[in-house]
Amino acid sequence: MNILITSLGNKTNLIKYFRRALFNEGGGRIIGVDCSARNTGKHFVDEFILSPHISANGYRAWLYNTIEQQGVDLIIPSRDGDLLLFSQWKEEIQSLFHCAVHVSEEPALQCCLSKTRFSEWCISHGFFTPRIIERAAVTEKDLPLFVKPDEGSGSEGAQRVASWNHWLGIRDALPPGLLIQPYYDAPEYTVDVYVDGTGAVRTIVPRQRMLTARGESIHGRVDLNPLIIDATRSLVSEMVFESGLAGHNTVQCFLYKETVVFIELNPRFGGGFTLGVEAGADTPRYIVREASGLPLEIPDDYAVDGLQMVRVQKDLFFSETGPAKVYCFDLDGTLCTESCPYESAKPVPLIVKKVNALYDRGHTIVISTARGAASGANWRTLVEAQLSGWGVKYHRLVMDKPFADYYIDNKSVDILEWI
Repeated sequence: MNILITSLGNKTNLIKYFRRALFNEGGGRIIGVDCSARNTGKHFVDEFILSPHISANGYRAWLYNTIEQQGVDLIIPSRDGDLLLFSQWKEEIQSLFHCAVHVSEEPALQCCLSKTRFSEWCISHGFFTPRIIERAAVTEKDLPLFVKPDEGSGSEGAQRVASWNHWLGIRDALPPGLLIQPYYDAPEYTVDVYVDGTGAVRTIVPRQRMLTARGESIHGRVDLNPLIIDATRSLVSEMVFESGLAGHNTVQCFLYKETVVFIELNPRFGGGFTLGVEAGADTPRYIVREASGLPLEIPDDYAVDGLQMVRVQKDLFFSETGPAKVYCFDLDGTLCTESCPYESAKPVPLIVKKVNALYDRGHTIVISTARGAASGANWRTLVEAQLSGWGVKYHRLVMDKPFADYYIDNKSVDILEWI
């Protein structure tokens, strides 16, 4: 399967987790497109293509040509500004190219992309949400307030107003189109929700936002609170039925005095989605499986309660010059796909290309595998034949790597982060 991610930007985690999904679901390529070449995501995709801006007259023709040339099977629109157009185009894309587009129906997007419309929808359907206060109607009794743009993501343009003097000082300078609501001093949650192709809500993972930066969670904790799960299921199911909400969605809410207070619904992947995936709701893999026509097999106890995530800045270094080194590569889930019989494993073209480039520059390449570690079977003949057939260049094959769930080492490189 070949996946195209739009508005690639710096969404390295999105790339990593779809790459991992491909490792487990038969392999494929990831193509990233963006109207700017100044991004970090391009280092992690199989191919980066500079695109016109989505508002340009020629974007649609360019997109269709790219889908055809690259053999794209699945499109992941990753930015709010992409969603509406891809929703309008998805049936034609499916018809012309047999390519799936992971996006909700237009009515759901029209509701969710405006925080005001989402709040009004919640009120009209009986879900708790902060009331909207008109600017001219704000009184001192309404304090504290939270002011944020009606559209957009992250925390840009949002601020808490704690005092009357603060309000008077900013009131007349505030731009139009802002949403003014009471501020809730309560635990805040992001809830990752997956709606499958039949409209069924399959997974719900609430995660408390312990610490945020620029509107994204940098310390989160899974909290399988039944109040949040039940309220979110009711809200999402109603929107699926009424408006065509689909796929991966990110719901934000407060838990205020045993009441779930909804504040917004982002119909796409959010910045902290990785915690929900690692807790057990592997939505990138669900998306790949559904686009491949495969069923979803999700156990009832899919999520791990209490799992925490701390996001740290990570510096990655790469160079095409320097002295010769020894590089040791794992096999399954690194050079080839996993979660399949060994005989059915397929190479990962991007990784094979990088390994061969290291070999050609004079580095020593060692392939190490734990195949047979548990069973005692000897897989050397098969591995040698596969490496030869895949065109992998290497110096030595090691067959006695011990099996482990985690390898902790001071020289390790995550294959999903290898530039």
